[in-house]
Amino acid sequence: MTSEIQKFLLLIITEFNRLFYIISFIKVYRPKKMTSTTKRQISIQQLPSNFRDMYPHDLQFYQNTPFGEIMLDELQEISETRLKVLTLVERIHLLKLSMPVSKRKAALVRELRKLGLNESARLINNPGCKSHTDMDIYVRRRDHISHVILRSVVAFDVHKKCWFFKQEARLFKWRFSSLDNEGYRHFMQIYNFDFEPISQNEKDKIKEYLQVSSLHISDIDSMQFYKVPFSHVPSLVKKRKVFVKQGIAFIPEKDMGFVFTSYFRKILLSALEGARETRAKLYNDERFTRIFANLENIIHTENTVLVQDEDIQQYVSLERLDELSGTSYPFCMRVLHKALRKNHHLTHGGRVQYGLFLKGIGISLSDAMTLWKSEFTKVMNEAAFEKEHIYQIRFIFGEEGSRRDYQPYPCSKIMESIVAPRDYHGCPFKHMLRDVLEDELVDCGFNKLERSAITTLSRDDQYQAACNKYYEIKHGCFNDSPFKHPNVYFNESVKHHISYYNHGKIQFLVRSYVSNNSRFCTKRKTKLTLRLSIKDLTSENEDTW
Repeated sequence: MTSEIQKFLLLIITEFNRLFYIISFIKVYRPKKMTSTTKRQISIQQLPSNFRDMYPHDLQFYQNTPFGEIMLDELQEISETRLKVLTLVERIHLLKLSMPVSKRKAALVRELRKLGLNESARLINNPGCKSHTDMDIYVRRRDHISHVILRSVVAFDVHKKCWFFKQEARLFKWRFSSLDNEGYRHFMQIYNFDFEPISQNEKDKIKEYLQVSSLHISDIDSMQFYKVPFSHVPSLVKKRKVFVKQGIAFIPEKDMGFVFTSYFRKILLSALEGARETRAKLYNDERFTRIFANLENIIHTENTVLVQDEDIQQYVSLERLDELSGTSYPFCMRVLHKALRKNHHLTHGGRVQYGLFLKGIGISLSDAMTLWKSEFTKVMNEAAFEKEHIYQIRFIFGEEGSRRDYQPYPCSKIMESIVAPRDYHGCPFKHMLRDVLEDELVDCGFNKLERSAITTLSRDDQYQAACNKYYEIKHGCFNDSPFKHPNVYFNESVKHHISYYNHGKIQFLVRSYVSNNSRFCTKRKTKLTLRLSIKDLTSENEDTW
């Protein structure tokens, strides 16, 4: 009887500990009522009588710990939605680098509405604190919880933590740009910022300096400026976009987003450290560990390689793959493409490595299917191809199985490949036999000295340096940062060739102009200034330039 009582007490203590971890994760008023976990609901605390005290503003620093009750399914759903938003933030940032923040934010809102994520779109576009309906509070709370959950999800993965940190900082900056004057000042009041605005008399004394440092502001007189320690705005100081006097930076109101983004970064950095401890406490709770594992699998940190300029996208097509393999493919992909054309077949590792690379450079699923089918059906019938290979091709593009957005392999993963004698995948500088590597470099048209430079690096286990030397010889240029991804290599190669092509056209046009106006060369020394854009070099403009 005593042993049964001990077992019962042990069970109670175990359940109490599990409950304590959950309460400490999403903390923290004294609980009045605990509900059963059999309904897949986490019992945390009762909601406060007035949630408006917790969420008075659309924009948050996420310093407090959320509380209340939330279903596990909803917890996973809002976290997955936030990951979709952050992924879009990254892609739009990379595609629209030349655009101001306002236009990038507008592009993000459009994409979110296309995906049906109207709740997120509305929150990003809100001016701050004009509305406090139940729906506004509900959306702000979900925003808060999803951020805190993802902090714990990425806590133990350095790369994912870095990715999350960058995207959250960008999202905060874009959302800050939506605030109107009332929303901006209320935000300062909530978080007790007391930056001193400069007086009109002080503005008049330094007006000349403010105009020089703030060229993007058309009306200096109507713009409010604040005094901020220069150490709080290193990005503005670095770019010489702010006037600094005696350690004080004079920041226009429209640029105060830089100040608050800097604060947000510091807060988030500290919170990510604390998230490690929080997640460790929940390690034995299967409900959370399962959700965290699912969310971790969704996060990808290599999306940058799938983002290309329009010029690159126009340069890539199924018909040009043979040409591109000779001019812009990294050596590992050139070897795979050559083997596919020669043998009309690649083993599983080669199909995955090359298939993901093709996806990354912009080849569509239908074009990829055409390529693989046209080659494989030369050594097998169509029925066998459909049975053995169609599913895998669709799987790579996220159309089958888990439907994940699989990313092209980085160099680190390619070099970890296990390669058998019949395989062509992996890194040729690491896995290829020396005499075979020599023959492949001869096929590339390299002379003996060039081949020696590459093979020496390969023999010394400097595989990325060998790849970088291959690029330099191929393109006749110096590259000071070795590539870590084959798709980045491809993008940079295509940009190089496009730039070289346009430079050649400019030289041709200048020679033609000077020869037709020889007085510029013979009678006087005149400086000729050219102002050309790429569109000026199209065929219809060449005659009228």
